[in-house]
Amino acid sequence: MLWFYIIGWLPSTLAVFGNALVIFLIATKRRLHSLPNMFVLSLAVSDFSVGLLFFPTVFCKKMALCKTEIPHLVAILAIFTSVWNLCAMTVDRYIAIIQPLRYRTLMTHRRAALLTVFAWIFPLSLDFIPALCNQFGRCNLKNKNLVVTKLILLVILPSLFLLITTTHIIITATRHWRQNARLDSQVLHNHKSGQSRRRAKEPAAATVIISILLIFLACYSVEFYSGTGFLLFNTEPTQEVVTVINFLIIVNSSANPIAYALFKKDIRKELTKAFCKTKSTGFRHPTTSETTGV
Repeated sequence: MLWFYIIGWLPSTLAVFGNALVIFLIATKRRLHSLPNMFVLSLAVSDFSVGLLFFPTVFCKKMALCKTEIPHLVAILAIFTSVWNLCAMTVDRYIAIIQPLRYRTLMTHRRAALLTVFAWIFPLSLDFIPALCNQFGRCNLKNKNLVVTKLILLVILPSLFLLITTTHIIITATRHWRQNARLDSQVLHNHKSGQSRRRAKEPAAATVIISILLIFLACYSVEFYSGTGFLLFNTEPTQEVVTVINFLIIVNSSANPIAYALFKKDIRKELTKAFCKTKSTGFRHPTTSETTGV
């Protein structure tokens, strides 16, 4: 489909530059070195890889320019690591929203590191290594049971997990928002505005993960439908469906940094500071010495 090869460069470029900006901010700003941002950084790295590799390798295969399949295999690995990194981040935010008082006890730095490592190792061992083995003629990946297993573990189960978790988070966050609204009205009546500000942190955290999860579910709905049809009815997706799936995968990776910039308070604050600093530097009024040369 010609439209895909024309407009596919736009979300790919956004995914590269948007996620690169998120990676740069978290890596260089000490204030962003928090436990939740460890998951954001890992997800941004995988989404950056999707934007950098996936569409260019698909385009090269279409134009018969690729001399090897390895870059495309790395791109597929990046897609699956993106999905599993989102699952890891969702576990972290789920605990923070559902069990906020036990969050520091349940989500230690060690457990966060193990979740992040698993999000990379699991797709690597289940998809990339066998595909690389097949590329060199050491094994055969045409076994249907292997294909079904990979489809279930790398697409179907993560999507179901994220769907169920999103629903639970939305229900819980809605209940908390209503409770906070009632408490805020009482606080306002009693002139105790400080309590209202302290409670605002949890709804903001829920907004970030809900927005990212809804973007994922919208973008991966076609792939989930196609994969379910293959499992239940053994129906192969058409080329048009595959093209739509490929495009939505890139859109998902390009939309995540936008969600961070809009809804994640600490990243939004750093972006605002950087933008204001650049703007003030660019439009700085000249001093007397600059205008007179003295």
